[in-house]
Amino acid sequence: MSFSRFVIAGLLVSAFATVVGCSSEGSAKDEEDVAATESELKLSGTRYLGKIKNGETRSGYYYAPPTYRSYGFDAKGGDEITVDVKSVYGDGMGWITNSSYTVLAFNDDASSSTLDAKVKYKVPAGQAARSYRIVFRDYDLLDATFNVTLNIKSTAPATCSYDGQTYQQGDQFASTDGCNTCSCSADGAVGCTKKACVCNPAAETHRTYVGTPQQCMLIRYSCPAGQQQFSNACGCGCETIQ
Repeated sequence: MSFSRFVIAGLLVSAFATVVGCSSEGSAKDEEDVAATESELKLSGTRYLGKIKNGETRSGYYYAPPTYRSYGFDAKGGDEITVDVKSVYGDGMGWITNSSYTVLAFNDDASSSTLDAKVKYKVPAGQAARSYRIVFRDYDLLDATFNVTLNIKSTAPATCSYDGQTYQQGDQFASTDGCNTCSCSADGAVGCTKKACVCNPAAETHRTYVGTPQQCMLIRYSCPAGQQQFSNACGCGCETIQ
């Protein structure tokens, strides 16, 4: 009898240990399944904390409920978005979603040596500018302060605006002075040659001068139908559209 009691007791202890072990393993597996599910679905239960600018870092205190916190930003086609979610004590999880919180990209740990998250997403080329969300939370839903950084790198070709017209990178066009040439640079800046302009108001029958170069810096004027404004080394005024 004594031997039987020891055997039965041993079996009960062994069975209890097995149940506890399975429960622990199951809990860890459940957490992994939750993270995987969140990386693919539309998120809900989010507190919006306002807009974040490109290059800006914002600090947000996290506590549950609700489950998530979010910042908003705008991006356009070709933009490469990188979001860092960092905390001294927290275990950061990060998402990039559209304005309806449908997940576009997700990251838990940026590397095996950190609990911080780094999320990357490239907006499809040709897509018009629209609103997006950075969503974050603590992995274990524990209280923590998170520093969220947004970086957007634009890969779309630069355009230039000059005299009411839009030009593409590398385009060349006439300067408003009528004699110099301008071009659109890769950074969206307009550069023009600086040669002296030769002008002769008496011989320019298609032009009507309204002031000298000095006066043109101070006056405002409009041109009648069929004419456009011009300016050169002699002054400014209206000229017939050719």
